[in-house]
Amino acid sequence: MKYLLYRIILIQILITLSPMVIQAQFSEKAGHYEDIAEIEKNKNAWRLDTKVFTSNLSLQMQNYEVKYYRLNLNIDPDESNLYGSVVVQGLSQIAELDSIVLTLNMSMQVDSVAGNIHSWQRDDDLIIIRLNSPVGLEAPFSLEVFYRGNPQAGGFGGFGFDEQDDEPVIWSLSEPYFARNWWPCKDFPNDKADSVDIFITVPENLTAVSNGSLKSVTTNSGNTRTFHWHEKYPITTYLVSVAITNYAKFSQWFKYSPTDSMEITNYIYPSDLDFAKEQLASLPDMLSFFHDTFGPYPFIDEKYGVAQFPWGGGMEHQTISSQGSFGESLNAHELAHQWFGDLITTANWTEIWMNEGFAAYSEALYFEHVLGKEYYHIYMGFKNKKYEGTIFRADTTSVGSIFNRIVYDKGAWVLHMLRHVLGDDTFFGMLKAYVGDPRFAYGNTSTQRFREFCEDYAGRQLDWFFNPWIYGTGRPVYEYSWQTSTGMDEFIVTLHIAQKQLAEHQLFTMPLDILLSSDTGDTTVTILNDQISQDFEIRTNFEPTSVVLDDENWVLKTVTQIGDGAPGSLNGYQLRQNYPNPFTETTRIELQLPFTTAKPVLKIYDIRGLLVKQMRLNLPNPGANHFTWDGRNGEGQTVASGVYCYTVEVDDYFSKKKMVYLH
Repeated sequence: MKYLLYRIILIQILITLSPMVIQAQFSEKAGHYEDIAEIEKNKNAWRLDTKVFTSNLSLQMQNYEVKYYRLNLNIDPDESNLYGSVVVQGLSQIAELDSIVLTLNMSMQVDSVAGNIHSWQRDDDLIIIRLNSPVGLEAPFSLEVFYRGNPQAGGFGGFGFDEQDDEPVIWSLSEPYFARNWWPCKDFPNDKADSVDIFITVPENLTAVSNGSLKSVTTNSGNTRTFHWHEKYPITTYLVSVAITNYAKFSQWFKYSPTDSMEITNYIYPSDLDFAKEQLASLPDMLSFFHDTFGPYPFIDEKYGVAQFPWGGGMEHQTISSQGSFGESLNAHELAHQWFGDLITTANWTEIWMNEGFAAYSEALYFEHVLGKEYYHIYMGFKNKKYEGTIFRADTTSVGSIFNRIVYDKGAWVLHMLRHVLGDDTFFGMLKAYVGDPRFAYGNTSTQRFREFCEDYAGRQLDWFFNPWIYGTGRPVYEYSWQTSTGMDEFIVTLHIAQKQLAEHQLFTMPLDILLSSDTGDTTVTILNDQISQDFEIRTNFEPTSVVLDDENWVLKTVTQIGDGAPGSLNGYQLRQNYPNPFTETTRIELQLPFTTAKPVLKIYDIRGLLVKQMRLNLPNPGANHFTWDGRNGEGQTVASGVYCYTVEVDDYFSKKKMVYLH
C-alpha cells in the first residue's frame, strides 16, 4: 500500500473554523497504487502456480481442518536465513484421512517431518505427507515440519531482510498467498487456526514483534533472545506476522469502559519515535469510534498497535498492523481491518472487497466523525473514479488482479450507497449485528452471505442492488431533463431520466434523491429509477427554478442535465457542476446558453458569502460556454482551501452551485 499523499486543508465549512490540516493517503493493498502498477508490469514474477489451486493434491487440503500452529523461528539477519519448525494440529474432515498436504515455497528446504508419519515428498510448492495409518472423521492429527532457507519475496513483500539506521529489519507481508514463502501451512484464507504460538529467536539487540500477547522473552546463550507471542483468537495464515529490528516501544491506552483499558503498543524505529508519537496520537480516539460504531474491538484481551516496517503503506496483521507511514487515513484503514479482514475474513480472494472496501469506507466514516458530514462527502468524492471491470475478482492467480484499485474505492462506494438505500439507523445497526454474529465473527464471509444477512436484517430483497454493483461493470450514466406545468393549486414537474451507459454495462436500479429548489425554498423527493428510460411526475406547492438529481452524491454515477426546465424548451440555460471537483489547480465551469446578447457573469463567493472573484463572458455562444478558475482571487492571490459557491446571472436566469478547492 504505497499511499498517494494529499495534504488537505479544510476551512470554514458551514461555520468559520480555524484552518486544520489532515493527511489523506489513498490506499491500494491498503493502498499501494505504485506497488500495484509495478506488480502489474511484472505480474508473471508474482503469479502463483495454478497447481496450488487446481491440482488434486491441492484439493486434498480440504480434507482436513487446521486447529493450531506453533512456529519456532530462528532468524539470522547476517545471512538472511531462517531456520525453523512448524507444528500443525488439525482434525480430519473425511472418513479416512491418509495424507496431509501443506504449502511451502520451493526456495525453503524441508529437512524432516515428525509425527505419525510414513513418508513425505515435495511437489513444487506442496509438501505431501503420508500418515502411518488413516485418521477417522473428526479425529485429530499432529505433525511437525523442520525446514530452513532464505525466504523469497513475493507479491507485496512476502518476507524481507532490510536495514534502517544500520540496523537489520526483518519483516513479513504474506497477503494474499505468500505465508508459504516463509513457513509451511495450509495457505488459504478460509481455514483459520483456533490459536497460534510464535517463538522468534533473534540477536539480543533486536526486538521481535508478532500477533497477540507477549508471553515471555528468554535470554539464550550465544547472544540471542527468544520472544514468545501467543494469538488466542482464530487467525488465518496471511495475518501471521513477524516484524524485527531495534524497536523503541511506546504505549497508549484505549479506555473501553469506566474501569477497563487496553494497551496500544507501538514499535517504532528509534529515529522516528517523536514523529510517530505525533502521527499516532489519534489512535485511542479511532479505537473508541470504531468500537462504538462496529462493536467491541475483537481482540480486546490482547492488544492493538503498529509495528514500523520498510514499506510505504500498511498491512493489517492481526492485533499489530505493520506500517511504513502514519497518515490519518492509513491509521484508520488498518485499524478498521481488525474488524473487517481479521475478525471477519473473506473466504476467498475473489471477494477481497469484503476486506478492503469495508476498510476504505471506514476511513470516510472516521473523517465524518471528526470533521462532519460535509467532509465525509468530500472524502468519498476522492474515491469517485471510473474503474473498469468488476469488484468481484475472477482471476485470483495474480496479486495485481486481486488488489485492483476497484476493490478499495468502488467497494467503499458500495457501502456508501447501501447506507443511503437502508437509511442510517438500519445500516449502522446492521453493521454492528453483522460484526457480532457468531456465524461471521472469528470466521469467514462472502458477498452472498453478507447480502443475505442484510436482507434478513432490513426485511427486504437486495439482489437488485448487489448484483450490478458487485458482479456487473461500470456505473449508471444518467441523462435527465425536466419541465414544469401548472396544476390545480400546485406545480407539476415532469422529470425524464435515461440511463446512457454503454451496452455492455447493465441497468442499475437505484433510488434517486431529486432536489427541487426555488428562491423561496426547496424540497427533496426520492424516486426509484428501474428502467432505461423513465418519466416521473413530481407535484409541489412552489415553482422550481432548478431540479438536481442526487445533489448529495449518494450514487456512484455520471450525470448530465439537458436544458434547465424552461417552459417549452429543454435546450435553454444550464449551469453545470464544475469539473474536477474537488480541484487542486484549475477547474472548468460549463454554462449552456440559448441565443443571447447578454454577457453572463460568474461570481465566486467564500463560505461566509464574501465575493472572491467575478468573471464575465464577453462573447457568449449559443450552446456550450465555459469559465476556468485557478483558485486565485480578483487580485491574483491564491485563496485558502475550502468550500466555495459560484453563481451565474444572465438575462432572467440565475443558478448557484458549490465547489471545493484544495491546495
